[in-house]
Amino acid sequence: MKDALNTNRLVALKTSREREADAYITGRSYLLRMDDRDKEMLLDAKEQVAVLAALDQYAKALVKAADQGVINELEAASSRLGTAAGTIGSAIAPTAAPVIGPALKLSGRVVGLGLGNAYAAEIQSIVRATDPTIQQIAETMPISLSTIATVASAQAEGFEVQRQITLDTIRRDPKVDRLTLYKEYMVARGEVETTDTQINALVSSAGIFDQLAKAHGALAKGSPDAAILVKQFAATSSELAELIKAVRNTQGS
Repeated sequence: MKDALNTNRLVALKTSREREADAYITGRSYLLRMDDRDKEMLLDAKEQVAVLAALDQYAKALVKAADQGVINELEAASSRLGTAAGTIGSAIAPTAAPVIGPALKLSGRVVGLGLGNAYAAEIQSIVRATDPTIQQIAETMPISLSTIATVASAQAEGFEVQRQITLDTIRRDPKVDRLTLYKEYMVARGEVETTDTQINALVSSAGIFDQLAKAHGALAKGSPDAAILVKQFAATSSELAELIKAVRNTQGS
């Protein structure tokens, strides 16, 4: 999520620069810093970033538990996820960490959560205890991200308009040659397209949470396809890491 928030801050800064630069080169009063209008557009989504990061850590810990037999990291990740989820509203209630032995390590490779290992049940208990939190996050996080995406999209449109105003101002100067105009246009085009790409990652994020919820819910119910579901959860976790990057770009942290 931090990438999306970085994008938000960066676009606010660029919009301010474009507006004030255009004011300067056209002889109007100008500022050398962001004004209150720009600052009002800055988003703050620390809680959402924390939940996404904790969810990513939990997904990786689940894969590690199934792969290498390390349970204590999964227990800790489950606890952190519940704590983080509790910060974004009462709709997401923290889940109490399951009670299991400290630092347990499974011997051998766990092929499935219900197959051939005495400690597989411990993994299953953590997954089952964590599932209500996962399901609530999957339901509420897309709403949070949609709000951020809406603000960021409107902000990106404002930046594009301001960039066009600056390009038009430059083009009106008869002393500016075509090569310079071309270079200015290509830079502006690249900036706008990069911003749109980062925001689109937020807009399309709902599917990630749906996949996470379905895979984790099936694991919690003891699906015989546990090994496949863990792999699906791992693959979705990779997309989650990209989403965290996208949201961070929107805030600038």
